[in-house]
Amino acid sequence: MPTTTEASVTRKLPIPGLLAVAVIWFAGLGIVAFAVRPDTVVGFGSPARMIPAVVGSDGYLLDAGRFYISARTGPSTVRSLYAAGAWFVWPVIGKGCGRQ
Repeated sequence: MPTTTEASVTRKLPIPGLLAVAVIWFAGLGIVAFAVRPDTVVGFGSPARMIPAVVGSDGYLLDAGRFYISARTGPSTVRSLYAAGAWFVWPVIGKGCGRQ
C-alpha cells in the first residue's frame, strides 16, 4: 500500500481579477474627479485639444507633456476636458511627501 500522495497544483494568472481591479481604479478616479471637484487634475489625451478647454473653463495650465496635461481647476474644468476628448481626468490627491 503506497503512502505517497500526488497532488497536482495548477496555477493560473489571475487575469480577470487584475482586470477588475484596473477597471475599478480607473472608473473610481474618474468619478472622484467629478464628485469632489479637486484643486488640481491630470488629464490624459491630446494636449492640443485639452489646453483650449482648460483656458476656456477658467482653469490654469500647470504642465503639459506628450499625452497629458495638469491644470488647476475652475468650476467646469473636468467636464470641459472630457468634452475636448480627454481619455481620463484624474484628481491630484496628494500635495507632496509626508506631513506639511
